[in-house]
Amino acid sequence: MVRPLLEESLALFREIGDKWGVATDFMLLGQIAFQQDDVITARSLAEESVRLCREVGHRWDSCQSLTILAKVAETQHDQLTARTLYQESLDLARAVGDKVLIASGLEDLANAIAAQGEPVWATRLWGVAAALRDTIGAPMPPIKRAGYEAATAAVRIHLGEKAFAAALTQGRMMTPEQALLARDQETTCQQSPAGAVAASLAKAPPYPAGLTAREVEVLRLVAQGLTDRQVAEQLIISPRTVNTHLNSIYNKLGVDTRAAATRFAVEHRLV
Repeated sequence: MVRPLLEESLALFREIGDKWGVATDFMLLGQIAFQQDDVITARSLAEESVRLCREVGHRWDSCQSLTILAKVAETQHDQLTARTLYQESLDLARAVGDKVLIASGLEDLANAIAAQGEPVWATRLWGVAAALRDTIGAPMPPIKRAGYEAATAAVRIHLGEKAFAAALTQGRMMTPEQALLARDQETTCQQSPAGAVAASLAKAPPYPAGLTAREVEVLRLVAQGLTDRQVAEQLIISPRTVNTHLNSIYNKLGVDTRAAATRFAVEHRLV
């Protein structure tokens, strides 16, 4: 598994005094901890990674670690802190010029902005992120898709299909810099109380059979023909955790084979 190798690598970096390497391993271990729902460990590792990154001037890993801290804040329903951390992470991504990180950062920031009641601005940010991904040929990774679909589904319902499509198109025609400044273009009548969109987000997505967002992520990958180990690698979790999710999926769907689960995913347009 990846985690023991990273822990071994961390010990070696510490032994030779390589703070850059230690910071990177803290970040990667923090990502794994978060994916395994160990938010306390994830936060501790990410905070230490950010501290070391700032000490050695490593902006790329700092960007990633700030994103982990933002996601931890979201799990604690602290959207204001999450938004601030996502913005700081995005600023670093733009500073280093990493377009994949910029696209991902725009999506994360948009999710937080939507949850705080600014759906039009959030949709423009999703639009510019989608256009950037198209340009660089970097589709959204499976691990992000469930959260993205939950957020956009809530905003689409709140705005209506026409207004949502218009804002998305506007975003696709902007540069990231223009989209980040597009908040002022959101009229008062388009803004919404934070609670309104947040309530929609809490109810979304309407996944069939009571599946959770994580179970949908697992089911999608299984439906694509991936093995348990390959699913685990994609989602940065253990094969045992994948097996646990699959057992839950099978129980909810009333099936007992991967083929039947795949058929359900196709029939319900989950892939």
